Amino acid sequence: MKRYATASALAIVAMAGQAWADVTPQQVWDDFEAYMSNFGYQITATETMEGSSLVVSDMTMVVTIPEEDGLVRVTMPPMTFAEAGEGSVSITYPEVGEVTLFFVEDEDEVVGEVVLEMTHTDLEMLVSGNPGDLTYTYSGERVALDLTRVYDHEDEEEYGRDIISATMSMGPLSGTSHIMKDDVMRSIEQDMTMGDLALDVKFDDPEGDDAFMFTMALAGLSSTGTTRLPLDLDVEDPTSMFKNGGMVDAVIKHTGGKTEFSVNEGDGPTTGMFTSSGGEFGVAVSETDLSYRLSATDQTVAMAGPELPLPINAALGEAGFALAMPLSPSEEPRPASLSLTLGGFTMDDMLWNIFDPGEVLPRDPATVAFSLEAMVTPFVSLLDPESMEKLGMTDGMPGELNSLTLNNLVVDALGAMVKGSGAFTFDNSDLQTFGGVPRPEGKLDVSIAGANGLVDSLISMGLLPEEDAMGFRMMMSMFTVPGEDPDTATSTIEVNAEGHVLANGQRIQ
Repeated sequence: MKRYATASALAIVAMAGQAWADVTPQQVWDDFEAYMSNFGYQITATETMEGSSLVVSDMTMVVTIPEEDGLVRVTMPPMTFAEAGEGSVSITYPEVGEVTLFFVEDEDEVVGEVVLEMTHTDLEMLVSGNPGDLTYTYSGERVALDLTRVYDHEDEEEYGRDIISATMSMGPLSGTSHIMKDDVMRSIEQDMTMGDLALDVKFDDPEGDDAFMFTMALAGLSSTGTTRLPLDLDVEDPTSMFKNGGMVDAVIKHTGGKTEFSVNEGDGPTTGMFTSSGGEFGVAVSETDLSYRLSATDQTVAMAGPELPLPINAALGEAGFALAMPLSPSEEPRPASLSLTLGGFTMDDMLWNIFDPGEVLPRDPATVAFSLEAMVTPFVSLLDPESMEKLGMTDGMPGELNSLTLNNLVVDALGAMVKGSGAFTFDNSDLQTFGGVPRPEGKLDVSIAGANGLVDSLISMGLLPEEDAMGFRMMMSMFTVPGEDPDTATSTIEVNAEGHVLANGQRIQ
C-alpha cells in the first residue's frame, strides 16, 4: 500500500507550469498508465468516451510481492479526464469512492481484503504540456482515507470498526509536479504542500485484553524533490532504479508534530506521547553517492506503563543526524561525513532522584555533538549485492580510510565539558605499526573543564570509590596539562610519521 500511495502521488499530483500546449485526455491517461507500469503495476481498465471526456472505470492495478508467492490487486474508483480549455486536461475523482486491496496467493486465491473509503473536498487537478513533458497542478481542501472493511477469506471472518479502525486525512493541499520522459529515463520534479496530516489507528481484540491505539498529527507538512527513474526499471531489484543516471533527492518538512500511543497486552496499558516544534528529513541517493539527514527541534517524550519502574519525562531542544558517503568504486579518494547533535537534553526530577536524590549533580541541559569528515577509497559498489556478499564470505574490506577530521566535538553534561578537534591521515600500506590498522599521522586537541568537580560529586554520592577516582586522576595527569582556569586541562595527542604517539610532546608509545 505504501508503494501504491507513493507512486500514485507522483503520477497524479500537479504542477503549474509552462505556457499552454495541446494535450488530450487520452494522452494524459496513456502517460499515467505508462508511469504506473514503470513501477511494475499491471493495469486493466475500461475506457469510455463521453463527449470529449475520457472516463476510466473498473481500473485494477496488480503488483507482485517480491520474493513471495503472492500479489496485491488494487481496484480504484473511476477517473474522468476532461478537456479544460487551451489544450489542458482536468482529472477528477468522485467525492466519495472505494479503494480495495485484495491479497492474493498462488496467483488466484484471495486470502485477505481491505476496503478504504476515499473522500475529498474541492480537489482539483489540471494537466498541461505535451506527451512526454507534462505539467500537473493540483489543489484541494482535504483528502482522506477511511478503513471500512477488513476480511480474512481463509477464516471467513470480518473485522468491524469496533475491532480495527484507521483514518488518515491531510489538507489543505497544493503543489506542482513536472513529469518528463525520453527514450531512457523519466524525470519528476515536485513541490508540494500537504497542510496538516492526521492519522488515527485503533485495535481492540474482542477475545482478550489486547488493545492498541496510535495517533499522529503533523502540521505544515511539505515536500520537494527530484527523481529520475530508468524506463526499464526492475521492480524486483530496488538497486536498478539507481543505474544509468537514476536518482532520488527529496526533502520532507513539518512545523510541529504530536504522536500518542497506547499498548495493552493484558497487564495494563503502556502509554506514550512525543511532540516536536518542527522537523526535517532529507535523502539523496544515486548510483555513486548517498546522503541522509534527519533533524527535529523541541522534542518531548512522556511514557508510563506497568513494565516501567516510573513515568519517563524528558526533552531535547535539538536533534540532528547526517550521513554522506560514496556508493560506487573509485580509484581516487572521495569525501564522506558523519555528524550528530543531541542538544539541550533535560529530564524530569523524578528520574534524576533515582540516582541523585541529594541533588548533588548539576541538572543543566546536556549536549553531545560532533562532526566527522573523511576521505575514503571505495573498492566495490555498495549497491551490488553480489560484491557485498563476496566481501562477507572472504572478510574483505569494502574500501580504505585515507583521512579523518574531527570538528566541533562537544560533551557538556553533569557540570563537566569536553571539547575537541583534530585531523589524521592514514597510511594503508603500513599495517604493522598499529597491529593491522593503517598507520595514522596527525594530532588531536582536547580541552576539559569540571572533571575533578564531577569526580568529587560522584565520590560524595557513593557512585565512585576513592581508589578508582585516584586512578582516574593519575591517568588525567599523564595525558593532560593544567589549564589557565581552575579545574581545567588541555591535551594534545599526536602520532608522528615514525608511528610514535606523543601526549603534550612526551612520547608514550
